[in-house]
Amino acid sequence: GGMPEEDSGPDLPVARLGKRQLVLVSLQTILRLTLGFVFILWLMSLAPQTPDDSIIYPAVVAILGIVVYVVFFVRQIKGVYKARYPTLRAVEALILTAAMFLAIFSMIYVILSIDHTDAFSEQLDSFSAYYYSLTVLATVGFGDIAPQTVPARSATMVQMALDIAFIAVLIRGMGGAAKKALLERSRQEAKASARRDDSSAQSDSP
Repeated sequence: GGMPEEDSGPDLPVARLGKRQLVLVSLQTILRLTLGFVFILWLMSLAPQTPDDSIIYPAVVAILGIVVYVVFFVRQIKGVYKARYPTLRAVEALILTAAMFLAIFSMIYVILSIDHTDAFSEQLDSFSAYYYSLTVLATVGFGDIAPQTVPARSATMVQMALDIAFIAVLIRGMGGAAKKALLERSRQEAKASARRDDSSAQSDSP
């Protein structure tokens, strides 16, 4: 639950939608994105905020993050396949899944920074940790935040390695779900059209 679902049906190009339909589709997309970001912010708030709490949490947060991410990813793919507008939903799913991926690593970076204040070149909070995880994903490398300890560098290396697979799997998964949904609906429409033609031919025959 939580996220409003679209009714499945013929997939009309967004450009062909009437003004009322376009406004409704846009509002549904904004609502789902907003709920998704609220959930991600809540998940990030679970990261411990004091050294006493964080000692036992890094592994738990990592495991919980992986489980939540897999469930979230599968749910997004199913949402794309069932959506009335699969292409639009695929873009939405890409945004939310990428945000979730970055949130998980930002939680890990916050925990490492709390455990050891010298883990990074500056103390990280949720915002700066998310900023850092985004720069790692984008391979920008500004250098304003840098890992200083072995655990911090190890976590950064893991994200770097996963980033490559993440981009490939995410785009392939969401794009494939949208393409599959569109092809399936094209087949259904072709079958429905053929049945109508057969019915029309039979009614016209003497």
